[in-house]
Amino acid sequence: MLTQFSRLSLEADGRYATDAELGFIESYLDSVDMRVSTYEKIRDNEVAILLEVEAKMHELNKDNCLYTMGEHEKEICRRDRKNAIRYASSAMLINDLDRLRDGLLIWVQTIVRAVGYKFFVRTHYPTIQAVIKKYLTPEEAAFILPALQLDSTILGA
Repeated sequence: MLTQFSRLSLEADGRYATDAELGFIESYLDSVDMRVSTYEKIRDNEVAILLEVEAKMHELNKDNCLYTMGEHEKEICRRDRKNAIRYASSAMLINDLDRLRDGLLIWVQTIVRAVGYKFFVRTHYPTIQAVIKKYLTPEEAAFILPALQLDSTILGA
């Protein structure tokens, strides 16, 4: 949304925006109640979601020798999962996946590649998506899943 407003500001500089150019605002306003509901459900269930994701990730990776990490590394992973869900939720709330991609994911992608965690990204995000869907209606899930899929696509590339 913020990216779209910025783009509109540049494109319509010195003139009134057309109805077509303003269409994204109407579309957003039509979806704002569902976006807020989705955001609130994720926020209110964050602890349960994160615990379930961690349990599933442990089960998926218990035999992977790369997954034997100390408590400090586990805390970093917990923090990163929490932030991933929070940033995706914020991007969904304001309908700005471009901002998520350009402002965060490209930077995090560099770190993921440097530490060699692409394998974990490829298992984490499908797991996060599956768990979050359990806490949402199908309509609400349709709003958050594109942000989480973007995370998975950018970070797992």
